Amino acid sequence: MKPRSKRIAATLLCLVMLLSVLSACGSTSSAPPASQSGSASTGGAPLTNADRETVNIRFAQFGNNTDDVTGMENDPIKKAIEEAVNITLEYDTGTEGFDDRMQNELFTGGAADLFPTWGESEKLADWVNEDLVTNLSEIVNADPERYPTLYKIMNSDEYKMYNELYTGDPDTAYAIYGISAFAEPTFSGVPAYNTAILEEVNGGKVPATVEEFVEFTKACADAGYVGWWPRNDKLTNWKAIDATLAEPQGTTIMPPKADLWDGFMLSGELGTDSEYWTLATTSDASKEVVKQLRDMYAAGGLDSGIGVKSDFDDAYAAFGAGQLASADFGFGYPAQYKDFFNNPWAATNPDAKPEDLTLGTALTSDGNYGKTYTTGTWVGSHYFIPTTCEYPDRVLDLVEFIASTEGQDLLHNTQNYVYREDQGADFWQTATAPYGYGDGRCKYVWFSYMFSGTEYQVNFADNDWWTAVSNPIDHSAHWASEQDAALMEYARDVVSAFRDDCVVVLPAYYNLVSLPSEANDIRTKLVDVTNEYLSQMIGGQMDIDTGWADYVAAYEREGAAELEQMVNEAIATARTTYGS
Repeated sequence: MKPRSKRIAATLLCLVMLLSVLSACGSTSSAPPASQSGSASTGGAPLTNADRETVNIRFAQFGNNTDDVTGMENDPIKKAIEEAVNITLEYDTGTEGFDDRMQNELFTGGAADLFPTWGESEKLADWVNEDLVTNLSEIVNADPERYPTLYKIMNSDEYKMYNELYTGDPDTAYAIYGISAFAEPTFSGVPAYNTAILEEVNGGKVPATVEEFVEFTKACADAGYVGWWPRNDKLTNWKAIDATLAEPQGTTIMPPKADLWDGFMLSGELGTDSEYWTLATTSDASKEVVKQLRDMYAAGGLDSGIGVKSDFDDAYAAFGAGQLASADFGFGYPAQYKDFFNNPWAATNPDAKPEDLTLGTALTSDGNYGKTYTTGTWVGSHYFIPTTCEYPDRVLDLVEFIASTEGQDLLHNTQNYVYREDQGADFWQTATAPYGYGDGRCKYVWFSYMFSGTEYQVNFADNDWWTAVSNPIDHSAHWASEQDAALMEYARDVVSAFRDDCVVVLPAYYNLVSLPSEANDIRTKLVDVTNEYLSQMIGGQMDIDTGWADYVAAYEREGAAELEQMVNEAIATARTTYGS
């Protein structure tokens, strides 16, 4: 149920729309507006954008800056888009309160002609039910020659699966789905080491097993260093700890938090009736992992302030100062390792060299790597055209251009998806600096989330929609500094040796699993239980042997068994409905 003010706003909007329709019905003219004339011929040739009405399109996107009016006027990419589509572009942006403003403008009839949300499915369904957003596929399917790329996208089986998930109608699309996917797998559980400390304490040998790593951290403590800092958000995020120590030992200490399978271990075969996930957070194996962490903490292998200090200020400062022997911030993704070298290490050490740090390996236990389950994708954004828009077909002309090869080449400094070495940072400075991104990037900062929620290039010309968005193209190494490119290549070489042993890509239907609201309530409660108990156990305020039974009982009391059943039923439903 919407708040009363929103219901009133939506009702007023519907009345305005009704009056507009009645007025249009009373008109004596039967000719469609110029902007809605589709692909009708002019002198025997199909209409192009140059033949259509020139309109102003207000486009909204989060996080840019529009204060530099002169810079915007000289933006070559903006001009090229306007010329290609025969429009004028008005950019709208914001950060604080941006999402609320987008919704308020929609309710009051003043929404931008094309605007996003961060993929909130509830909003999409509500706005469709209230007739606030335009049926995009109706326009596209009526004129496939005008919108060939969008027609291909919206009539793919996978796109229709998302339509059905959101509105129950697979053939009706009300949004452009910005699917987020990295250009290569990303995962945690790979520590980076201070090379000098590694050589001093361990003879330069990189720990390869959980047992070796635990002993390494204790030896570091004996030598006067802190052994390991896993990114942990003050012990409310257990992901790096879990991937480094628990997963290789065949269990998990994660609560059911973000990903559907957080806190669960898989048995059976994916895609079959034997597929089953068991909530393992409070298992006996997990108890032994917590004991390991407690021993590391007591010995100084873990920083004594791990539940208090912050990751990106305190931990970064300690690592940069040479006080931390190892850290884990998701270095399974090469760009994250590059960022970590630059800040905190190079930012603190003026004479920093790449060999100052050593990227380790994902640890094993009894010869087994931990498994990181992932779909590789998630919905990052939805883009809408409000029903108050006067020319939705012309807005779709803009979207069609952005999706085309010409549009993607323009936005990502490529020619037929191949990076242009002849057009570098000097050119892109004029296209990005006005919006607050004068950092050498050679890609356009507007429209960057529209199809790829991770801001990468997508190739719809040579691929179906799902293949394109789940395998985006990252050109950042081309415009990175020589050292940054070398750091990423080093990390990529290291990770490639074990990545396929660690990452398990789940079937696409996992993206479409829908849990009941009761499940989300249980998940929230279980996260609180884990944070309360594990922080005390690791810190020594609670005895693990005597406290574990209370921990298990708290999980059961808050609905752990019911959640396990809900998760498996929801997965089975998605597998039956969307699986191939």
